[in-house]
Amino acid sequence: MSATAEHVDVVIAGGGPAGATAAAKLARSGVRVCLLEAGTHPRAHVGESLLPGIIPILSDLGVLPAIEAAGFGRKTGSTLVDWGRTPRWDLWFADSDAYDAAWLVDRARFDAILFAHARSCGAEVREHARVESVLWHGERAVGVRWRGADDRDARTIHARLVLDATGQSALLGRALGLRDAIPGLQHQALWAHFEHAGRLAPPRHQQALFVAQPQQWWWMFPLSPTATSVGVVQLDTEADGSPRRSAARPDFDAQLAGCDAIASVLGPSARRVTPVRRERDWSYRMRERSGPGWMAIGDAAGFIDPVLSTGVMLALHSGWHAARTAAAILGGADETTARQQYAQHHGRMFDDLLRMVRFYYQQNLFREDYFWESKRILLAEHTALRPLKAFVVLTSGLVQNLALDAMQHGADDRRARVLTSEHAALAHDDDTAADPDRLGFVCLQLRDANAGPRPDGPEPATTLFVVIEPRDPAEPSLFRSRNFHINAIAPRHGNDPIAVPRLARPLRALGEWITALDDVDGETLAGFWRRRRSTLVDHIARRLGEGPDGFVLVRAFGE
Repeated sequence: MSATAEHVDVVIAGGGPAGATAAAKLARSGVRVCLLEAGTHPRAHVGESLLPGIIPILSDLGVLPAIEAAGFGRKTGSTLVDWGRTPRWDLWFADSDAYDAAWLVDRARFDAILFAHARSCGAEVREHARVESVLWHGERAVGVRWRGADDRDARTIHARLVLDATGQSALLGRALGLRDAIPGLQHQALWAHFEHAGRLAPPRHQQALFVAQPQQWWWMFPLSPTATSVGVVQLDTEADGSPRRSAARPDFDAQLAGCDAIASVLGPSARRVTPVRRERDWSYRMRERSGPGWMAIGDAAGFIDPVLSTGVMLALHSGWHAARTAAAILGGADETTARQQYAQHHGRMFDDLLRMVRFYYQQNLFREDYFWESKRILLAEHTALRPLKAFVVLTSGLVQNLALDAMQHGADDRRARVLTSEHAALAHDDDTAADPDRLGFVCLQLRDANAGPRPDGPEPATTLFVVIEPRDPAEPSLFRSRNFHINAIAPRHGNDPIAVPRLARPLRALGEWITALDDVDGETLAGFWRRRRSTLVDHIARRLGEGPDGFVLVRAFGE
C-alpha cells in the first residue's frame, strides 16, 4: 500500500552535478526542495575536464572552498597535437583575461562534494531513490513517483515545480518524445585511470592534452600528482562525413599503444588501475526544455560531444539558472515567461557551443581558423574581441554565463565606487606616504603622457584606473598575482580595456610588475604597498611613459 504523499516546493530527479547545483541554490534561497538520486555517491563518470566558467557558479553556491581544498589537478588550458593543419598548439585560459585555470577532476569525488553540499545547504537529499515517472494534472507536472531500494510500493512527492536532472536517461524528454539525436556526433568513448604516469614538460605540465588520429581523438588529464585519466573518443562518421560502417574498436590498450603522442608522455612506468569504461551515442538535444510545471537541466536538457569539455559547464549553469528561475516563480513571477526565458537562454548557449564543436571536428583547418570561427560566433555581442581571445572566452564557458555576469556586475559596481567615493591619498614617496594599517584597494590613476595639461584634468578617454585588490578566487580578474587581483577601469572604453590596443601595453606591463613585486605569501595589501610602492612608482615613471602610447601616474589612492 502506498505511503501518504509528501509535499514540497520543488522536487529534483537526479543527484548529479545539475541536480545537486539546483538543490543547493534553491535551499540557499529558502525553498523547500527534495533531491532524489537513484544511486549513491561516489560513482565514476566521464567528463573530468572542467572549464573556468563554473567558478562563479561554485562561488555563488558556497562550495568553491571545498572544491579548491579537494586537491584536484589544476588545468591551465589545453595542448592540441595534430589537430588540423597546425601540428601543435596551445589554449591558455589566462588569455581570457578572466581566469587562469580550472580543474581536472576525479568525477566520483567532484560529484560527491556537490551532492554533500546540497545536503549541507538544507536540501532534503535521498539516495537509492529512483524516480519512475512524473505525476501529471492535465498537462502540468505536479510531482514524481519514486521507489527506494527496499520498497515494494512506489511513493509519491507532490511539488509546485519538477526539475528533471536524470542525465542521459532524460526522464521527461523520453516520456514526452522530445529527444532528438544530433547527427554526426553519435560517438563512443573509452577511458581509464593510470598511476605513475608522466606529464608534459613545464609550462604545459598542467595542461589537458588532446591528440587527433584518423577517426578518433585521445585525451590525457593529470587529475592529481598520482592519478591520470586517459581516454579515446571514436567517431561515428567516415572521413567523407558518411555514416561509419566499420565496427567499433574496443581494444583500448592496443589502441593506446599505437598513439605515440600519448604513450610517450605516459612513459614506461604508467599502469592502468581501473577497468576500461565506455559511453556512446551521447550527443542529443530536447526540442523543449521546459513545460507547465517542469524544467529539464543538465544532460536531461541535452548533451554535446565532449571535445570542448562542455558537459559539466552546461550542467552547473542550467541547474543554477533553473533554480533561480524556480525561486522567482515561487516568489510570484509569471511562470510561462520565466520558463521560456530559461529555455531560450539555454538554447542559445547550447547552439553556440554546438556550432563550435562541429567546426572543431574539421581537421583540414589551421589554428587561426578556429579562432576566427569563434570571432564570428561572438560577433554580435563581443565585437571588439580579437580572434584568439574570442576562442578562449567561448571555449572557457564564459559566454552567456549568467552567474559570471552577476559577479562581474557586482565587481564593476564596486570598482565604479572606487572612483566616486572618498579615498585616502597614498603619496608617492616614503617621507610623506600614508601608511594605513589596512587597505581594501589601491588605485593607480594613469593619464596619457602625450595629452598635455588641461585645467579641468585629462579627458576620460585618456585616463586609465588600475585597481589592486585582495585576491578572491571566484572573481574574474585581468591579472592575478600571489595575493592580489589587478583589474582596470577605462572610462569610455567599456568593461574590457585590455582589448583596446593603446591600453594593452601599459596594462600588461603593470600586471607583470605587480606580479613580480608580490613575492610574500599572505602579505596584506597595506604591507605590500608600504614595502613596494616606491619600486612600482619608479617603474611607472621610468618605463611606462615611453613612446606615443605612454602613460604617466597622476595619483595613487586607496581605502
